[in-house]
Amino acid sequence: MSTPAAPESKPSLRPLILVLLGLVAVVVAVRLVWRDPQPPEGKRVGNVCPEVAGYDQDDQPVKLSDHKGKVVLISFWATWCPPCRQQLPHEREIVAVKYKDRPFALLGVAQDSPETIKEFLKSNPLPWPNIVDDHAILSKSWRVEYLPSAVLVDHTGVIRNVWLDGVNPDAMWAEVEKLVGEAERK
Repeated sequence: MSTPAAPESKPSLRPLILVLLGLVAVVVAVRLVWRDPQPPEGKRVGNVCPEVAGYDQDDQPVKLSDHKGKVVLISFWATWCPPCRQQLPHEREIVAVKYKDRPFALLGVAQDSPETIKEFLKSNPLPWPNIVDDHAILSKSWRVEYLPSAVLVDHTGVIRNVWLDGVNPDAMWAEVEKLVGEAERK
């Protein structure tokens, strides 16, 4: 006599669901850790740029609104940052030669003390103003995560690009050239 066959059991979906939920959790965690930094609301591409202001190494006021009608590259940097220092000779030349007498201004935001910037400028003069941001308060307000970083503001005061996790100098300067050309045609 044969024994009756046991009823076939359906495979459980529970392990598959747990694996899928685990994968979703990993993707969410990775996205949160390696997210593209976004500036806070009101400081994003398409917004009118809020005033960026502070004091230079000589305690003189420096502000974005001093450059109305110009394309402004706000450059977040520091004297202790090797990539920042590497860019300085090119930036110095481009500001003093290529954009001389054109509607363009560079505005530095340096994460250094006034004394450090003064000493640095003795051997590395820069033809643009720098806001002292020695406690990174201004940088943090923009959610700058890496140096160098930058914000590009067009001649009407609108933020056109942000690089808060480092910059690609070629792409950044190509964007500057495009906006300066637009400003000159207006």
